[in-house]
Amino acid sequence: MKAILAVSAIAALVVSGVASADGGTSCASAQEVFSNGTYMGDTSTSTNFIGAFGGLPSPGPDLAFKFTASAAQPLGPINVTIIGGWNAGAVITAACAGNAGNPISAATGTTTFAIPTNTLTPGQQYYFYITGNPSDNSGPSGAFNFVGGVLPVTLQQFSVE
Repeated sequence: MKAILAVSAIAALVVSGVASADGGTSCASAQEVFSNGTYMGDTSTSTNFIGAFGGLPSPGPDLAFKFTASAAQPLGPINVTIIGGWNAGAVITAACAGNAGNPISAATGTTTFAIPTNTLTPGQQYYFYITGNPSDNSGPSGAFNFVGGVLPVTLQQFSVE
């Protein structure tokens, strides 16, 4: 009976898909995100630890998330909502470092926008960043939320004692 209750509780968490997360404030603390989960955060709680995405600057504070692309097709976009109208940018790369490498996919906006994931390789880990718009040198930051596209949901380990 305990096993059934525990599995039911985990299923309820996965199905609800709501997570309160502020992202990672460094590469080492990148927040893992899952399929169709809703995540929220505020870049003003972080620093500008990513200096650039290839040749594009990262002018504002950064928050890092990570995920492994799903084998499910088609991969859905990551839908971002900006709260308060600040000038945001979102970038997907294959690395997390001071220069996180060229964007694989990116978008900018002050209200809502979608970051395509249809070019991602299933099974590969990616980093997803929310930061300031690279064309805005003022260092914009603020609150946001996003819904992940078709990303993996895998139970790593489970036990009942």
